[in-house]
This record gives sequence, structure tokens and C-alpha cells, in this order.
Amino acid sequence: MKVCRYGCILVVLLIMAIFTMSEGSRIIKIGYDVTKMENELARLSEESKKLRFKSDKLKRQEMISLKVKDMKLDLVVQEEESIAVVKKSRKDLNKKLPGKIEA
Repeated sequence: MKVCRYGCILVVLLIMAIFTMSEGSRIIKIGYDVTKMENELARLSEESKKLRFKSDKLKRQEMISLKVKDMKLDLVVQEEESIAVVKKSRKDLNKKLPGKIEA
């Protein structure tokens, strides 16, 4: 009877030890995964900064003008002052459009 008790206690202790070891190794694996993801985040953040800088540089008017000249297109960069905005009068907005179906 005592041998059976000791055997059962030993089996329970072994199961608990195996469970504890597996949980410990799982926690360590999760820690490595988090570290790997943090490194990837830092790398992607740096790459994003570089690409944003390059994008801002290419958006400058001087760079666009140089690219247009390199492509030998007869385009001219307009200044903001030469652009005019025309507003439509309210009379034109109230006109019925041909082909428009009203319910």
C-alpha cells in the first residue's frame, strides 16, 4: 500500500516537473521572439525614415524640374501666383442638367 502511494506521488511530481520545464522553455522562446521582433521594428523604422527622407527630397520642385529637363519634355513649372480659380455662380448650379432624372 505504501509503495503504491509513493509511486503515485512520484508520478505526480514527475508530471509537475515536466510541465514546469515545458512552460519555462516556452517562456524563454517567447522572450527570444519578442527580442527578434523589436530588432525588426527598429530596422523597419530606420528604413522608413530613409525612405521618407528620399521621398521628400524627390518631391522638391527643383528635383522635379531636373527630371523633366532630363526627359526632354517641354513642360514648365508654374508658380502659384499664375494659377487662377474661377468660382461658378449660383445660377449655374440651379440649372437642370440634360439627361438627369429627378425623382
